[in-house]
Amino acid sequence: MERTSSYPRAILHFDGDAFFASVEQAKDWRLRGRPVVTGGERGAATSLSYEAKARGVHRSMPMRDIRRICPDVVVVSSDYTSYSIFARRMYAIVREYTDAVEEYSIDECFADITGLEQSLGMSYEEIGKAIKAKLETSLGITFGVGLSVTKTLAKVASKHRKPAGFTTIPVEEIEDYLQQTEIYDVWGLGGASGTHLRASGVTTALEYIQKDEGWLKDHGIVKPQRATWLELRGHSVLSLGSGVRALPHSVMKTRTFSPPSMDRAYIFAQLSKNVEAACVKLRKEGVKAHALSFYLKTQEFTYHGIQMEFPVALSAPSQLLAHIQTRFDEVYVSDILYRASGVTLRALVPDTAVTLDLFGEFDQLSEKQETFVALDALNKKFGRHTVFLASSMQALGTETKERFLRSGPQFKKRINIPYLGVVT
Repeated sequence: MERTSSYPRAILHFDGDAFFASVEQAKDWRLRGRPVVTGGERGAATSLSYEAKARGVHRSMPMRDIRRICPDVVVVSSDYTSYSIFARRMYAIVREYTDAVEEYSIDECFADITGLEQSLGMSYEEIGKAIKAKLETSLGITFGVGLSVTKTLAKVASKHRKPAGFTTIPVEEIEDYLQQTEIYDVWGLGGASGTHLRASGVTTALEYIQKDEGWLKDHGIVKPQRATWLELRGHSVLSLGSGVRALPHSVMKTRTFSPPSMDRAYIFAQLSKNVEAACVKLRKEGVKAHALSFYLKTQEFTYHGIQMEFPVALSAPSQLLAHIQTRFDEVYVSDILYRASGVTLRALVPDTAVTLDLFGEFDQLSEKQETFVALDALNKKFGRHTVFLASSMQALGTETKERFLRSGPQFKKRINIPYLGVVT
């Protein structure tokens, strides 16, 4: 049995190899061994099988370029419902061994197996390999797995022998592995942080942990990067957020209004209010939607609706309404009385699973996301509909007036966000 002293804490990190593309290959045996690319619905690659990577294809590459360098590529549209199902199965399998599981993203999770050597009668390495084997047998896809004394080192380990590798980094071997690890490849030190460290002469993870406290202070290393420095040194400071996170399959909001109306602006406002309410739920759950359907219900109780899909997952109501606006008149007919509207957001994925896109739309959406998170806080503090989109104003008009008459001087002020046409 492996020496316990090598692992004062034993953390596993599981990372699905080319997860989306691998799920597609697991679903259809005919795709196995072939170059597979997901993202057909957006015109650029979101995930690639290792066969596609070997041909020079990379993420965010336009489909026209992919087909030029890899004529036999199989391009499929993303199936986020299937990916979520595989993710939930992954979490469930790991939880058969330990309850201390953190669902980090749709294709990754951490597990704390500290102290399970005696109860399971296996070494930490044997436990990790047993979980890995069950994952791969049950799901039909491979995983990179890392075992070490902190979350950060476990993530370094899981990348080391991609794909399908299993790597252990006990305390006495930390420096050997960090010498081989570029600073950009360390979890939490990519982007601006990695650029800053490289500019300061730090190119590997080993060089980083060899710096002292004074150097960190002199070079403006802030708390998150300092936590990474400690984790790389073998000091476990990042907690493992365990607990089952059951993602909703969909979010639906409906609304009946009275009296029935033919007015396009009023009916769109009713739908807008539903979208706002659904997006509040999305942000509360920490998920985004890759698809929606909306409908209008007539006075005669007939339904007319449409379905839409998005290349980048969304949770900002302004963005969803911009898409709805482009197809609203395919559903709405000017001489029909309507009495209700509804929206369903589907193909939900965790915020952490949202992939970068080719044209920078992800960055734009992130900025909008921060705005709506702030508005959620205002509505929580001062009451529902304290702040709302101006496109929903007509739907709130009657009830706001009635609330004012009932509440008198206690009536809360309302703030509306100007709606200046379709947001892009």
